[in-house]
Amino acid sequence: MSLLNVDEKNRVLLDKNVLKVTGFKKGDKLVAIPFKGGVTLVNVKNKSFVGSLTNFKFKEENHEGSNFLFRVK
Repeated sequence: MSLLNVDEKNRVLLDKNVLKVTGFKKGDKLVAIPFKGGVTLVNVKNKSFVGSLTNFKFKEENHEGSNFLFRVK
């Protein structure tokens, strides 16, 4: 786990530990999948996408993981 900062140009610098674990390298293309309170980054290198998510409708509050991530106390 790493604590990262967003700079004045809305950039996030990944530290060495994150890069080591993820294997991200300079020039890699990443897909950013936003969700309430965060983002998931996925490297698209060596991946093939045969379809698209046109008209994809995702309700975060209905996802099973949301019960754990966004639990209201």
